[in-house]
Amino acid sequence: MEVFGQYAQYYDLFYGEKDYRGEVDYVDALIKKYALGDARTILDLGCGTAGHAVLLAQKGYSVTGVDRSDTMLSIAEEKKRQMKVSVELWNGDICSVELDKRFDVAIAMFAVIGYQTTNERLESALTNTAKHLNPGGLFIFDAWFGPAVIAQKPQDKMLVAEAGAEKIIRFTHPELDILTHTVSVNFNVLHIANDKVLQSVEEMHKMRFFFPKELEFVLAKTGYEVVEMYPFMDFCAKLTENDWNMVVIARRT
Repeated sequence: MEVFGQYAQYYDLFYGEKDYRGEVDYVDALIKKYALGDARTILDLGCGTAGHAVLLAQKGYSVTGVDRSDTMLSIAEEKKRQMKVSVELWNGDICSVELDKRFDVAIAMFAVIGYQTTNERLESALTNTAKHLNPGGLFIFDAWFGPAVIAQKPQDKMLVAEAGAEKIIRFTHPELDILTHTVSVNFNVLHIANDKVLQSVEEMHKMRFFFPKELEFVLAKTGYEVVEMYPFMDFCAKLTENDWNMVVIARRT
């Protein structure tokens, strides 16, 4: 089944309380801390519905977003129109898209790199990103931290979102595979109105988790040096088994 197929229409509803503004402030602070010069251009890989991109544009950055979901990009177009900001949007796979220009910073937020579950796709995504970065440019991405995933184990969850008189219920059943460093996240979404199911959507999102030495190796192989790795939304703490999400700051060599 296609990842972010019918599920995409409910994406912003499920993540309506996600702190996009706080995350954008965090990314902005990382850029100001680690960029070698005045970084003004950002490539947002796997931009989705442009939750980060439009807020970065509000901060004065020139932002280009790439995503392979037409549904997501349609929502993103409407979002940027409503917010009256300029964001260039492209349909493409982050492993192969060619934009014929370079950027000061690339970002891949909300575990986009985790969707690159094979070594081949991971290397392709990193190599292609490096091709789009200026020398010394930053690549900032978040990912699942392997030791925390192993220690805590993914759990079944249920989320109920209200849409007027309608309810959208999402059941999540994850399956951990420690040998492939992946979690198969099975989503079952029910769209209910007047006690009737209007739509039922099932999608499986396979997510990869990572270990620091693994990332150091593959980043060096694809043209980067690791600058820092922190717990996500932190600036200085060391990663522990309590930190499911980490941020990686890498520099193109």
